[in-house]
Amino acid sequence: MADPVNPSTPAAPAPASLTPELMATFAAFAAMFAQQQNQHALPPPPPVVPPFTGSDATTEFGGKSLPALFPSIDSKIILDIVSHSFMPLDLPRLLSPLAARQDYIAPPSSAPSTEHALALKHFPSFNALLRPLLKYFEVLGAFAASSGKPWEVFAITRSLSDYVSHLTELHQQYKWSAVVIYHVEFHTIRLWDMKSGIYSGWARPDHNLLSRIVYMHPLPPPSSSPHSAAKASSPKTKKTSSLPVEQQVCYDWNNGICKSSPCPSKRRHVCRSCEGDHASTACPKKT
Repeated sequence: MADPVNPSTPAAPAPASLTPELMATFAAFAAMFAQQQNQHALPPPPPVVPPFTGSDATTEFGGKSLPALFPSIDSKIILDIVSHSFMPLDLPRLLSPLAARQDYIAPPSSAPSTEHALALKHFPSFNALLRPLLKYFEVLGAFAASSGKPWEVFAITRSLSDYVSHLTELHQQYKWSAVVIYHVEFHTIRLWDMKSGIYSGWARPDHNLLSRIVYMHPLPPPSSSPHSAAKASSPKTKKTSSLPVEQQVCYDWNNGICKSSPCPSKRRHVCRSCEGDHASTACPKKT
């Protein structure tokens, strides 16, 4: 049986009603809390790349033919480049007007050693190859740009840039006589690819060619270079500067320059050859 209600006990206070202002405050706090949670959970947005603003390149180059873009290069050479029949040993013709007037005679395919010898003759150093090669790539890039496909141009120019970096690394690690032969054979293979519209091969090192031509010809370490070896094998000359000045021979006295005695520099007035009491010019043991 329930206890009777005590009329003297005060009733519990009724909950305060939520005013619209209080509800709006709670909603604002909830929104701020949710925003902070989302900021911690979501990665920051990527940076916004601004639009490209070029110079007057379109006015300067746009609409011009390739021969007009490269007036110093014979039109036939440009046609050979874009048709991918311009051979690797032709590259000097891009820089030398005299070489451009000479007909290239390809060596017999059965005599690769002849082509290798010509490669080293045409490109005796890395710089001798790099300058015409960059001009060759410049023509290829302009040819690609004439297609009006910017992403194709980007893919091609990046592949060509990757090859220049690859060639630079080889030059720094291996003998140039091997690297230049690798380039000639690598470039020849790329010609066949480009005839089929494939330019990405420039970006991929040819490990079969590297194993056959380059890897067995590393550059000697600096410590074993001929100059260093000769320096290491030569006897060390005794340095008089390591001796106290009173024990050093006066070279000026031996050469007739120092006339005072005793020596103003406190060095010994003796023969520098036999340490006798005469100058080296009068030394009887001098041969």
